[in-house]
Amino acid sequence: MYELQTTSNFRKKYKKLAEKNKKLQNAIEKTLELLRSNPKYKSLKTHKVFLSQYGEVYSSFVTGDIRIIWMQIEDKLVILLLDIGGHSGGKGVYK
Repeated sequence: MYELQTTSNFRKKYKKLAEKNKKLQNAIEKTLELLRSNPKYKSLKTHKVFLSQYGEVYSSFVTGDIRIIWMQIEDKLVILLLDIGGHSGGKGVYK
């Protein structure tokens, strides 16, 4: 099992998304559980999006347009959740 840690950016965006939509909140929680047990689980469609100075950064599927951006802390069973939001658009997580 991986330990999930969050950035303030992730917490702020999660709160904004989850408070508006209970169904989306449930989908996010399910995704977080899958990440915790196996970040490469097939339904997460996890893929590397870029390489930062701190390591590889990944994207995992929540819903049709919502993605979680994260990185694994090297040599540890820790996943740092960096961002959550839309896949596309001006406020997308890939911008």
